[in-house]
Amino acid sequence: MVATILRFAATVAVIPLCATYLPGVHMQNVQSAALIGAILGGLYIVIRPLARLLLKVINWLTLGLLYVVLDAWLVWTAVGMMDGAVTLDHIGWAAAVALAVNVARTLIGLMTGSLKK
Repeated sequence: MVATILRFAATVAVIPLCATYLPGVHMQNVQSAALIGAILGGLYIVIRPLARLLLKVINWLTLGLLYVVLDAWLVWTAVGMMDGAVTLDHIGWAAAVALAVNVARTLIGLMTGSLKK
């Protein structure tokens, strides 16, 4: 339970950090970026496990690249839910944000001893 809360908090925190340090990610203010992080955290809790379950066989055929596309799509969707709060120059930046989110979530998993995503 603690690991899930920490992964959610990491997801919320990474969006403003990405908007600060990645040149293709722009934010209006930190609060709106954190809200997008909360939306993304909710999507990661609800939609991501179901989509990964449905795409498991196809993902094996694509050597794992389908999960990268899924995570980039989730970031793109979360950003699109609040028009203009955070903007991405193109879908490649969504993949970069997804990579940063997954690295943070993996580090939290390593620290708490649970690598369940």
